[in-house]
Amino acid sequence: MEWIKNLLSDERGSISTKRLIALISAFFLCVTLFANSFSHQEIAPSDKLVDAVMVICIAAMGTTTIDKFSK
Repeated sequence: MEWIKNLLSDERGSISTKRLIALISAFFLCVTLFANSFSHQEIAPSDKLVDAVMVICIAAMGTTTIDKFSK
């Protein structure tokens, strides 16, 4: 449990919402892509939805990285 808290914490030790959003969106993106590999094309989510989650994930990870090096 301490490992997860350290993973989501910023330099000051508080939980970073950007890191939490990046982790959750990356998790859902991986689960969706894994589930779609076993499902029919008719029930797959739209490409725009998957792209939107990917953009949110990339933006959250990017801003976290920029935040880390700007201080």
